[in-house]
Amino acid sequence: MDVQLDIETLLYLFILGNLFSALLITFYRYHFSKDTGSILFIISKWIQVVYWSSILLWDCIPQTAAIPLSNALILAGGGLEITSLLKLMGMLDRKAKLYYSGLAAGSILSFAIIILFFNHANLRVASTSLWVLLFVIYPGYRLKTAKGRTPLQNILGSIFYSVAAVMLLRTFVALFVEPGMGPLTANPAQYLYYMGMFIMLAGGIAAFVMLSNEHSYEKLKRIATYDSLTGILGRRAFLLEAELKLALAARKQECCSLLLLDLDHFKKVNDTYGHDNGDKVLQDFALTIEGALDNGDLFGRVGGEEFAIMLCGQDVQSSSLKAEELREAVKAASVHGLACLYTVSIGIITVLPDQQTGLSTLFKLSDRALYQAKQEGRDRVVRAG
Repeated sequence: MDVQLDIETLLYLFILGNLFSALLITFYRYHFSKDTGSILFIISKWIQVVYWSSILLWDCIPQTAAIPLSNALILAGGGLEITSLLKLMGMLDRKAKLYYSGLAAGSILSFAIIILFFNHANLRVASTSLWVLLFVIYPGYRLKTAKGRTPLQNILGSIFYSVAAVMLLRTFVALFVEPGMGPLTANPAQYLYYMGMFIMLAGGIAAFVMLSNEHSYEKLKRIATYDSLTGILGRRAFLLEAELKLALAARKQECCSLLLLDLDHFKKVNDTYGHDNGDKVLQDFALTIEGALDNGDLFGRVGGEEFAIMLCGQDVQSSSLKAEELREAVKAASVHGLACLYTVSIGIITVLPDQQTGLSTLFKLSDRALYQAKQEGRDRVVRAG
C-alpha cells in the first residue's frame, strides 16, 4: 500500500511539537538563574514555532515576503539552538563565533542572489538545505573530536552528522533528481528531511535538559568545593585532597609538609576598615599566596582568616625556605585602593609519612607551631618540633 506524505499534517505536528517544547523549556528554566545559553535556546524554540507556522500562511502572504521570511526564520532558529547547545558545553569559542558569523552572512547573500536572479523553488530548497548542513556539521565535528567527550556529546554529535547527511541528500535531489521540487513536495527526500527535523527537535530538547542538569551539577560541585570569596579550595575539599596527597606521599616515600597560615590582627583590619575591605584583604592574600605556589601545591581556606598549604616532595630545608618566601610575599603585598599592610604567621610541620600518619595529627602539630608564632610576636614562621 502506498503511503503519501501529508505535508500539512507534518507541519501541524512540528508546530505543536516546537510549541510544547518552547513552553516546557520556558517553564522548566523559570525558577533557575537566567544564563545566556538557556535564553538563546528558549528564543530559538519560539522562532521555530513561528517558522513552521509561517509555511501554513504561504497562500495568504505574497511569496516575495513569505519565502525570505521563512528561510530567515529556519536559519535563525536552528542557528540559535546550535549556538545555545555549544555555549552550554563550553564550545562557543572565538573560532565558533567567526564560523557562524560567516555562515549567517553567506546564507543571506546567497539567498538574496537566488531570489533576485534564479528564483526557482528547487534552488531555494537546495540553498537552504546546504546552509543548514553547514550549520549542523560544525558542532557535529566539534563534539565527535572533543578530548574526553562524554557519551551525551558523542550521541549529540551523531545526531548532527545524521541531519547533515539528510540535508546533503535533499540538496542533491532538489538539484539533480527532481528539478521541480519545492519545500512542500512529497518525495522520499522530504520524508528523510522531516525525520531529520523530528530527530533535531527531540534530540535538542533532551540535550538541553541533560546539559542544563550537568551545568547545574557542576555549579553545585564548584560551590561545595571552592570558597566563594577567595576562589580557592574550601575546608572540606582541602581536607579530602590533603588526605589523598598524604597517602600518595606515604606510598612514594617522600616528605610532606603542612603549613597553617593565619593573618595577623585581622579583627583589627575589619574593625578599622570595615568587613568589605577585610574581604579585599582576604582575596588579595589568597592571590598573593597562589602566585607564589607551584602547580602541585595544595592551598585552601580552612577558617575565617586561617589557610592551609600542603607541600609534597619538599624536605625540612626546602619547605622552610618556601614558608619564608610566602611570609615575605604577604608582607610586601598591599591591597589596591586601601592603605592597609598586613602580615601572616605560619606554623609548619614536615614528616616522612607512612600509612599510619594521620592528617589530623599534622593539623594539631602545625596549629601548635602557629600558636607559638603568634605568641612570639607574629609575622614569623615557626616549625613544629
